Amino acid sequence: MNKTGIISGAALLLAASSAQSVTVTIMDNYIGDNNHGYGDVIGSTNNFQINFMDVEVNGTMLTVSINTTFAGKGDNGLFSGLTYGGRGIGYGDLFLNNSWDPVGSPNYEADQASNGTVWSHGFSLDDRWMNENEAGTGTLYSLNSSSNFADIKMSDEFLSSGYFRNKHEVAVDRDSDGTSALGNAGSWSVGADTVDFSIDLAGTELLNGDELALRWEFTCANDVIEGAVDVPAVPVPAAVWLFGSGLIGLVGIARRRS
Repeated sequence: MNKTGIISGAALLLAASSAQSVTVTIMDNYIGDNNHGYGDVIGSTNNFQINFMDVEVNGTMLTVSINTTFAGKGDNGLFSGLTYGGRGIGYGDLFLNNSWDPVGSPNYEADQASNGTVWSHGFSLDDRWMNENEAGTGTLYSLNSSSNFADIKMSDEFLSSGYFRNKHEVAVDRDSDGTSALGNAGSWSVGADTVDFSIDLAGTELLNGDELALRWEFTCANDVIEGAVDVPAVPVPAAVWLFGSGLIGLVGIARRRS
């Protein structure tokens, strides 16, 4: 094998190994403050249960699949008489940060927007009311203020009355002076039992730390899921690394012989 072939083989192998990833599941072990003592789900679990969140980071691409009974109901006008604008309860935005700092210990029943994680980014849905098997677009925003209340709309801003988890972050405030729209590509869709997101995080600091924190809910926050996954999710397997190192060693030998 000539030097060019050895170098190409090593580069391809190392590139392939670095692109490996796995899906990490975050179970819904987060309750959050609700001031009413209703526990994990407020209202019917047939409408508002969140079970788990599957998260995959592959290079700069983030893929999130949230298993929830609310899938397909974001355009059904649920409790429309209790919501501002009368459209009913919709899908919330996906919030991101490079560290997770909830208050207390599981199930974080004292945590809320005023004392928990300050989210640095939010994927804002262009239309948060969709039925099953529909797909939509969104915009990734940088949230630059030091307070969630400055850049994020709370559940209180969507519901005028009724029982819901108030003082919780549900949507990016696009009109805030502290929010900046980024050019990252992103999309989302609704399945039979999932709400799915695909977002390119290139150019952000979200993947620079040891973990990636995520948060999602509906506009009423009747159930919320929060958690974090390690970044990168998967190290290069030892066998692959040794093989790649061997190829690089062959490059060195070839160079000494030339």
